[in-house]
Formats: sequence, structure tokens, C-alpha cells
Amino acid sequence: MKALVRERVADWKKRLVRPMNRRLVELTGDITPDLQTVRNADIIITTPEKWDGISRNWRTRSYVQQVSLVIIDEIHLLGGDRGPTLEVIVSRMNYLASQLKKNIRIVGLSTALANAHDLAAWLNIDHDGLFNFNHSVRPVPLEIYIDGFAGKHYCPRCITMNVG
Repeated sequence: MKALVRERVADWKKRLVRPMNRRLVELTGDITPDLQTVRNADIIITTPEKWDGISRNWRTRSYVQQVSLVIIDEIHLLGGDRGPTLEVIVSRMNYLASQLKKNIRIVGLSTALANAHDLAAWLNIDHDGLFNFNHSVRPVPLEIYIDGFAGKHYCPRCITMNVG
């Protein structure tokens, strides 16, 4: 995730900071700028774990209260080790929005998802806000194939699938 943050920082400095005269700050376990720099930032790029820790004290951190857009890249990781952290972030930002009576837009970016509509419903995204692109618009063609595995019992079937 730190590597992804660094990629976004480098890319967004070129695309947003310089042309639009915006202030960007990177927050990771390795990089924590002074509080004034964070308060003055227009864009904060951080890891989920760092934002989780920072946003826990949102009542005393005005810069957290000023957030109006949260972009979660790799949101398909909800099903992995980072899933609980991402869930907490989304829930906390929705709670913060309700308490402050303001809109906070949450954008989730992902690779292809089979359950995009379920994820959109959980993020409170209506049909017009869901963009689930067909595999035909991918820059790299997506190959789809289905393998069948015999076996009625879960464990033997999983062993068979892992061997192939």
C-alpha cells in the first residue's frame, strides 16, 4: 500500500498539484509531515491503516472534518486482510458525515468485480453512480474460462483445484 501511495503522489503531483496549484501531502507509516502541512493540504494521500488511525480522533482533528471526498483504490481488498480496516473507514466517514450534516463522497476503485452492485449498495451508491465497465473496454483483453472440478465434498474439491 505504501508503494501505491507513492505512485499516486508522483502521478497526482504532475496531474493536479502543478497544473491546478493544489497542495498535496503524503501520510504513511514512513512519512508524517507536520500538522500545519496536513491542515493546509487540499489532497491527502494515505494508506488505509494510517487514515484509520487518524480518523479515529475526527472530533479533535479539523482537517479530518473538512474531508469531502474519499477515494479508496483497490476496494476489492475488502475480501482480504485489509477488509476490516476499509469497512471501518467507510463506516466512520459515513458516520462523520451524518454527525457534521455534510456530504462526503466515497469513490471505490477496483479491478473487475462480480458483485459490483452489492458493493455499490453498501457504499450507498445509486445506479447512476456505479460504473462497472465491460471487459471489452479494458486496455488488456480479459480472458474468461471456466474449469469444472468433480467432487461433492469441500476439502477434497479444494485440494483438486489447488493441484491444477
